[in-house]
Amino acid sequence: MILNINMSNVSKILFLNQMAGPLFRELAEDLSKKMPGNSILLTGHKDTLMMDFSSSKLKIREAPTYNRRSKLSRVFSWMSYSLIAFWQMLKCDKSTIIFLVSNSPFLGFFVLFISILKKTRYVVLVYDIHPDTLISFGVLKENSFIVKMWSFINRMLWERSVAVYTIGTVMAQNLSKKFNVKKSKLGRVGVVSPWVDTSKIKPIDILQNPLIELTKGSKLTVLYSGNMGVSHDMDSILQAAKILKDEKNIMFLLIGAGAKWQDALEFQVKNNLTNLQILPFQPESKLPYTMTLADIALVSLDDGAEGLMLPSKIVYYMAAGAAIIGICKGENDVSEIIQNSSCGMTVEPKNPKRLAITIKDLAIDEKKLNELKQNARKSAVANFSRNICTEKLNQEILSVIN
Repeated sequence: MILNINMSNVSKILFLNQMAGPLFRELAEDLSKKMPGNSILLTGHKDTLMMDFSSSKLKIREAPTYNRRSKLSRVFSWMSYSLIAFWQMLKCDKSTIIFLVSNSPFLGFFVLFISILKKTRYVVLVYDIHPDTLISFGVLKENSFIVKMWSFINRMLWERSVAVYTIGTVMAQNLSKKFNVKKSKLGRVGVVSPWVDTSKIKPIDILQNPLIELTKGSKLTVLYSGNMGVSHDMDSILQAAKILKDEKNIMFLLIGAGAKWQDALEFQVKNNLTNLQILPFQPESKLPYTMTLADIALVSLDDGAEGLMLPSKIVYYMAAGAAIIGICKGENDVSEIIQNSSCGMTVEPKNPKRLAITIKDLAIDEKKLNELKQNARKSAVANFSRNICTEKLNQEILSVIN
């Protein structure tokens, strides 16, 4: 159903996401098509900056990238991006609505200030619930001044918004407890599932995959691709690889970046694990090939991250036709997706022996493995494809802002 919406009071959108990868960029592209004027995406994501948007109604503006090298570099890059975003917001007229993600701890303050100063309207998309995640892993103390101030700004930001969205139902339940949802125009926390372009990410015969050499001729590839941060149980994955080092037909491939990436590389070297490869993030152009290397794909939430985040790469794995093993516990969106899609199983964090046994069992039971892989692909197409998810979100946002 296409809504007939009067767009006279909104002509364009300013999208604010320092690291606007495929998921957010596709959202921005699709929503921009609904706007009378040209919208802007301010980002420091290198792959997005290299793309040609000349024929699109979405225009890209370059901003400082997210620098993960140290705590100081992260804070500096966050602040640098927020200041440039603030300048862009100052130039906005009343026909512009702001669409921001919540991950930078400084950006919300500047958006809140602009909304008070210029009565600018905005929509918030929450990927990870901060500062709660950082509290869970001991990075910040619950009673610290930083946490109290961050939580206060979040509450003000969310309550003054047109709408607050997040990417999982469990996350939405938890987020709803953080502010008075009735004060936002939407009146609830909206849920938009992470999506994937299933026409681009799809199963490929391994012999036709140009990156086949990364499997080193193994019969089964276990893939982890994405951030390796404090909220991810990387130790269980590394220990499972060590336990299975003599299983010549099982190869572990870890691709990504983050606080635990160097630790993973040192673990591989120290233990001389020939069944384990550690690679940095690959160019986005290789995504259709790296994802489809996986027979089994791992999604990891360390103890304390449940209900606070949902790694969106899970739907990319599913689109590629990989069976999913979720390292997670309690009520969380990862286990919900796996259960509802019948595409894998879960293992509790800090249990590498159980993880190793689960992987080995699937390697032996080819019939079960193939069934899970087929279910994953079917569910991705039916429930998490780009055209289904973005159209639903676009129509709801457009109806709310107008």
